[in-house]
Amino acid sequence: MFNAGQYLYMGFMCHQAIEKALKAYYIFLKDEMQPHEHNLFKLLTSVDLLNAIDDVKKGTLEKLNPLYVKTRYEDYKNTISSMLTNSYCKKLLTETKELLAWIIGLMKQ
Repeated sequence: MFNAGQYLYMGFMCHQAIEKALKAYYIFLKDEMQPHEHNLFKLLTSVDLLNAIDDVKKGTLEKLNPLYVKTRYEDYKNTISSMLTNSYCKKLLTETKELLAWIIGLMKQ
């Protein structure tokens, strides 16, 4: 999606990757079904990691959180799309991979 210039969808998929990883970590920790939640900060709080992450990871989450785009809100989609440039998305993709690796690493400890 990045290579095709589909930045809105790339951002959405980055959000989804982190959301699903946090939900998997929730199940790993608590041995119960995860909350039905899309807000990454609420998910982070549900696994007691909000105070465990550094400012870089928090910044990545701040970028990703609004990318859970409800497609019925066309104005919102257009606003988000306008800020997703090639360079912004390239950096976001790298940051998402690093955050994802960190969450997965927590389950290996």
